[in-house]
Amino acid sequence: MKITKTLAIAATAGALVSLGLAGCSSSKDTSASCGTSSGSVSDSIKATGAVGKAPKVSFEKKLTTKTTQKSTIVKGKGSLVKAGQPVVFQVSLYDGATGKKATATDYTSSGTYLVAGKGESLNALSEGLVCSHVGDRIAIAGSAKDSTNGQGISQYKIGAKDSVVFVADILKAFPAKATGTAEKPVAGESTVKVAKNGTPTITVSKATPPTTLKATTLIKGSGSKVAKGDSIMVQYTGAVYKTGTVFDSSWAKKQPFVATLTTGSIIPGWVDGLSGKTVGSQVLLTIPPKEGYGSNAQTGIPADSTLVFVVDILGKVS
Repeated sequence: MKITKTLAIAATAGALVSLGLAGCSSSKDTSASCGTSSGSVSDSIKATGAVGKAPKVSFEKKLTTKTTQKSTIVKGKGSLVKAGQPVVFQVSLYDGATGKKATATDYTSSGTYLVAGKGESLNALSEGLVCSHVGDRIAIAGSAKDSTNGQGISQYKIGAKDSVVFVADILKAFPAKATGTAEKPVAGESTVKVAKNGTPTITVSKATPPTTLKATTLIKGSGSKVAKGDSIMVQYTGAVYKTGTVFDSSWAKKQPFVATLTTGSIIPGWVDGLSGKTVGSQVLLTIPPKEGYGSNAQTGIPADSTLVFVVDILGKVS
């Protein structure tokens, strides 16, 4: 199954997805208790234009900071972002030393996403999302260590010691896991045990694998229904029915997926099995070969395999 994020910036520093598991220490929106603190360097960054549109950014050349700072340029009216939440945003990235723009989202598509909180790369940006609000435009003055792990980005001539400026417009934030009401398990189907952070463990059924698609709601969310053609933020784990072997998991990768419910983008079993389910739900998919990969073997998946997926539908991206 191949699901691709919409933004080219993902290649600039390795990955634009990382999972932070530590939560905010307070629900109050103050830099002293939650998120990255502001400072004179981040306060000096200016950006004009409407949130969600490409901003005009200005700051003094040779901007440098040893500690990452964040200032809110425009305050949104949406929910407070907590660590662990996937966040969709538009962003422009600048070399602090030269003042030159390195790269940016296109400001026309849905944007890109990260999980808010401490990450393995672009940590200045991912941690800067924590305790911002949906609708915010934030300016981050990132230290070299927090921005590029002290390695720079040669593609954009950002040096190993250069600070990096991020101007990000926060468009959406999603729960970290399914948030609905548990449903009664269906007898004979595979069972799922969920860890506190949402990670599922699948025990595959010993029954003969079904010949038709099964889509069972394990947790029923209260959000809107998703439909074919929608792009949705999900967490998932997939296993081979015959052996119970897990072959792929967004939880293990510490990065959620954006799946577009169209055949050709993902396997038919996902398109048909998730369409009509509600946001916030966790769905158990048992997918026969004809709606999976058929006779085409994949990494970790033998030919003609029935598959089992547990999918948390976190929200609609578009």
